[in-house]
Amino acid sequence: MSNIFTRKALNEIMSNEGLTPEQRTEQVFGLYGRALDDGYIAKGAAAQAQETALTNARTEWEKAQKAPDPTESDAYKQLRGEFDAYKAMQTARGSKEYEGVKPKFFETVYGMIDRADGAKPVEEQLKGIRESYEEYFEAEQPQPSGNGARNTPQYSRQPGHPGVNPTSKEDELFKQLSDSWK
Repeated sequence: MSNIFTRKALNEIMSNEGLTPEQRTEQVFGLYGRALDDGYIAKGAAAQAQETALTNARTEWEKAQKAPDPTESDAYKQLRGEFDAYKAMQTARGSKEYEGVKPKFFETVYGMIDRADGAKPVEEQLKGIRESYEEYFEAEQPQPSGNGARNTPQYSRQPGHPGVNPTSKEDELFKQLSDSWK
């Protein structure tokens, strides 16, 4: 409320000789009314302001009551990034690209690979790492030649039924000799 209704304003009204006593009274009451209206808020405006304040307070309260979303926290985002990196490393561990890396040096070799955009392919980078750090990789095995048959021992040439030892002519001959030896 501003100071409209002051001694100075009242003295100006009372000292004005051009006014009749009735006009002076009207001006004093008009001044008093303006002083009251200065801080006056209409009932409708007050009700609207009250409703707005209640709505805002209710919205803030509901936000405060809502459980925080753990996926929005920085700690979760950091942990999720670490998990994704670990998952990518474990996926790479079983991939064909890294199959010649010794298990105890896998994490070291995996850490040397540049995964930025525009980096060389992983196979080329592994060749460079193999040249510099030969001890991190297993010795390369010569590929079988020809039809791909490997020199592996075989029990018999004619396998029998599952769960039954296979028999061949050599097996039968061995059984006959062992029976007659007894």
